[in-house]
Amino acid sequence: MKCTYLSKIKRFVKEKYGAEASASIMKEAWKIYVEIIEENGAQSKLVRMHTHERIYPGIAMFKAMTVYGISRAESAQFLIEYYRWRSSKMAKFVKAFVSLPGIYKKVPGIFTALTKRLFNEESGFEAKYYDTDKKEMRIDMLVCPYYEICKRYDCAEIVPGYCEADDVCYGNMHPKLKWGRSKTIAKGGEVCDFKINIEE
Repeated sequence: MKCTYLSKIKRFVKEKYGAEASASIMKEAWKIYVEIIEENGAQSKLVRMHTHERIYPGIAMFKAMTVYGISRAESAQFLIEYYRWRSSKMAKFVKAFVSLPGIYKKVPGIFTALTKRLFNEESGFEAKYYDTDKKEMRIDMLVCPYYEICKRYDCAEIVPGYCEADDVCYGNMHPKLKWGRSKTIAKGGEVCDFKINIEE
């Protein structure tokens, strides 16, 4: 079974906790990861993009670290920092793409289309889309499976890592694009209010 999240985090666990601890934690994480997948049965490719590659490995790592004796707070912070690092890699790609001539003007529309395709009800999300002009995107995420699933597995404190990864990835896309979000469900908000504005 493959999982990019678990494969790449091993190096960071080893650097922080040593080879012996890393071996134990990663063995436990893979065991929990497989168990969670088996518990939840067959899922569509779209759902697996979120669960198998992001949500379940985060849960598995958190539980494996706490089983090893690392505090919940330290485990959550470690995973949040790891996901910031993962997002920083994607941020470079996004920034390079948006820097192409004229692309920044299309970003609000691109984000709306991608959200409707990848973060829809079929994949466990519920969203409210606002009618805006081409210079703005406004979406309220009403239900987020990242939060719902992590809450169900008693590790909601890792969810802000997924939220902050968005800020890392999209916060500095282009000088004329303003990425904004005043609240998230993971941090106590009733919705996640996504906004992108073109500021000429």
